[in-house]
Amino acid sequence: MSIEYSKSGKILIKCSYDEEAVIVPEGVTQIKKEAFKDCVNLKKVILPESIKNIGVSAFENCSSLKKIVLPSGITRICSQTFLDCQALEEVILPKNLCKIGDMAFTACTSLQTIRIPDSVRSIHSYAFTSCDNLRELQYRNLKIRMKFTEWNEYTYLERVIEMLVREDYSMRVIASVKYDLLWQMFFQNPEDEHLKDYIRRYFSNIFLNLLDRDDAVSVQKVLDDYDFITKNNIDKFIRYSIDNQKLQCQILLTNYKAEHNLQKPKNLFL
Repeated sequence: MSIEYSKSGKILIKCSYDEEAVIVPEGVTQIKKEAFKDCVNLKKVILPESIKNIGVSAFENCSSLKKIVLPSGITRICSQTFLDCQALEEVILPKNLCKIGDMAFTACTSLQTIRIPDSVRSIHSYAFTSCDNLRELQYRNLKIRMKFTEWNEYTYLERVIEMLVREDYSMRVIASVKYDLLWQMFFQNPEDEHLKDYIRRYFSNIFLNLLDRDDAVSVQKVLDDYDFITKNNIDKFIRYSIDNQKLQCQILLTNYKAEHNLQKPKNLFL
């Protein structure tokens, strides 16, 4: 038998290695640990809505699998579930998902975008390590485009995701990456008071990151829409732009200073 089920028919125990396409029948509630592991020929699998649990390493090394849609009853993805699924391009995660286990998607090298449901509150270690082509993270209606290359380091990708999930902006993430993410998030959701307060408190460092990248579009948006630029910091930013040869930003800041009369009052000694 190419696929082995329990006597009750509710547990899928094992799939043979030569299967290329599998349709799991309605009524099956569990995919057992390592059930599809090393099924390197498997290109397609359809899971029924009755599935409530998928075991550890269930699809590990299904190196030909390109897409999978997880049923709505799945609330957690166990450790190593899709480890080394190198052809996996698309994963549809259920809207009630709460937890992504350690190494769940490690070495899914064809995965380019991942949509994490708003319900997720826990992402464990190395869940997305070695996802070398992952470039867009979608979370809470945000499309976060990642612009750095050090994807294999846990302290980069994993902690960026943790920061978003836990709303802990103080987490130790590479400053330029974190600041870029903070602006993306804030521009898309400016009513987030927690995020706005964080940006205001650390505005100088966060804004300098825009100047470092000579991101004139974002600088203009900050100038047009928010009140972060003041008499106390405008000269510092203009000088920084001059010293670092950020011409576009220098012009924007200089014009803004003139238009808004942001001259500091002179000290008068009587």
